[in-house]
Order: sequence, then C-alpha cells, then structure tokens
Amino acid sequence: MIKFYNSGGICFLIAIIFSTIAGISFSQTKDTTNNPLTITGMVDVNFNKNFNNPASHINDYRNFDVYENQFNVNLAKLTFQKAASPVGFRVDIGFGQAMDLVNSDASLGTEKSLRNVEDAYLTAVLPVGNGLTINAGKMVTHMGGEVIESISNINYSRSFLFSYAIPYFHLGVCANYPFSDKFNATLYIYNGWNNVVDNNKDKSIGAEIVWSPSSSFTFIQNYIGGPEEANSTKKRHVFDTIINYQATDALFVTLNADYGQEALDPTGLAVWKGIAITGKFTLNDVSSIGARIEDYYDQSGFTTGTLQQLSEFTLTYELKFTNNLTTRLEFRRDMSDKNTFEDDSGAFTKNNQNTLLIGSIYTF
Repeated sequence: MIKFYNSGGICFLIAIIFSTIAGISFSQTKDTTNNPLTITGMVDVNFNKNFNNPASHINDYRNFDVYENQFNVNLAKLTFQKAASPVGFRVDIGFGQAMDLVNSDASLGTEKSLRNVEDAYLTAVLPVGNGLTINAGKMVTHMGGEVIESISNINYSRSFLFSYAIPYFHLGVCANYPFSDKFNATLYIYNGWNNVVDNNKDKSIGAEIVWSPSSSFTFIQNYIGGPEEANSTKKRHVFDTIINYQATDALFVTLNADYGQEALDPTGLAVWKGIAITGKFTLNDVSSIGARIEDYYDQSGFTTGTLQQLSEFTLTYELKFTNNLTTRLEFRRDMSDKNTFEDDSGAFTKNNQNTLLIGSIYTF
C-alpha cells in the first residue's frame, strides 16, 4: 500500500514553488510569437443493434454506445486552443450521449454549465531546463489506453477498462517535464475522480512516465491515488500500464493493463483488474481492420455492481470516405461468468450479448 502524506500541504508547497518560478520566469520572458487561435471540431453519430433485444434498449456494460436499436448522437464538439508561448489555453465544448455519460455522476456544485465542458485549462511553459509545462483547470484523465473521442481509438466501442477501471476527468493542476526526447514525466494534483467540487478534505495524486526508446515502441505507466468517497479518508489506488508497438508499417499493437483497489468502510478491500490487447492492420490508404480482446475481473463487484469476470471480443472495419469522414462497422461479443445481460423480457438471464454497430465521424 502506498503511503500518502498530507495532500493539502503538498498542494500548498507546490503552489508556492510554481508561483515563485513563474514570477521569476515570466518577468524575463515575452511572448515573441503570434500563435493564432485554432478552432477544430467533430460530429460523431452511430446506430447499433443488440441481438439480445433487451427490453430497456440498453447495451449492458457499454460506454458511449449505450442505446441499441436507434440512431444516436455520440459526441458533437468544438475545440478552441492557443498554444502556450509562454501562456495559452484549451477549451473543449461537447454535447451528446458521451458528455451526458462522462458527467452523469459528477459533483458539479451549483454551476451545471461545466457539464458540457470536456476540457478548460490554462497552459504555461516555464523556461526551466528543457521546459516545464503546467496545466491548470478541468482536464480529461491521464489514465487509460483509450480516450473519449472515437476517432482517436482503434475500435469504435470502448473497453471495459475504459468504462470501469479508471476515471473520465479531473479538475486540478499538472506539471510535465521532458527529461529527454525519449523520457518525460508528469505530476498531477486533482480534486478527485470525476469531480469539479471535491467531496472530501484530501486531494488525489497522479503520476505518469512515458519512455520511448525508439519510434516504434512506447511504454507508459500511470498512477492515481487518494480518497474518493464523500467525507472519507479511505484510499483508492489504480495502476495503469500501456505498451504501444508499431510492429510493421501496417501493423500496430497496443496493450493496456489496469489494477485498482479501494479500502472499504469500515473494513475490507475492493479489487478490480483487467487487460486488453488491441491491434490495427492497415489494408490501404483508406481502410483498416482493428481487433480487441479483453478480460476484466471485478472480483468484489465494486465497479460493475456484480462480482464477475467479463470478457469481450471486438472486430472493427474502418473506411475513410474522405480525409474528414470516417465510418466504422463493428461487431462485438461481450461475455460474463454470470447471467448479467438483459433479455427481451427485461430479465437478466443471459451470460453474453452480441452487437453490430455502424458509426460515422466527421472532423474539421
């Protein structure tokens, strides 16, 4: 078990250090470049069919492709960004089922407008060594091998690891330092998991190291830890490992493994863990095939609500009609060692579900 010191004291000390550095550095630094504001965006829609014909029209244990037998707007978003030189910012405004799900359990306080803000942070690059980059505000999590935007993943649907093992977003501050072109590290201080307003007295601490010894291989180790339940001091810890390997010009393979645990009140320990292997084979300039296999063990029933072992296989065909429009056709089979999937009568009598999805993503 990792020992935590008083996170409030750590936050205060780091704030003083950063403020001192900033006061010294920015008094000597002028914005000599005229970096323009860039505006980009995307629209992501889908239709999917669950062959269990669940009475609720819900795909169990799925993320973003939740509703079956209907057309869905997954995500429509705009990104406003100005690169730091030395100061910049990024704001992502999003709408759709993805944003509803990401913020469904969020502590947003009295200000609900942040529900549609995926990112909103300031960036400063301080002239310390190779350059110290600090971000402060609301930001997506550093954890996981997949992201909220479908276009940036190999498969359209998300893994169980993305859905249950890690958080979506945080509000806090982070500092990244590139020790070399092959190794960099980042320290994070957050209010907590999926929190805008903290629900206890302590902060969560995160860390990331990225090692890229070659252009074809990258190793990433992530961590987050701290109390996450309301008014609790019980700690939650998650370790997240990602290995990316470009085996050939056509074949890319990535491995994502997670281990999480949380001390329960008054006693006990909840544990969840899993591994996913995903590959993408490029057929030609406009098409590719992606596949993912995964096992996820919720050995305490803490994250999925049932003590079970989930597994899935996903096969995705991608076709780029233009540089801006990508369409994916995807088959996925989910399985459990328990009967936790819904049937057409509304009862949970099945230990598997098969779905077929078509999704289109336009970027600009």
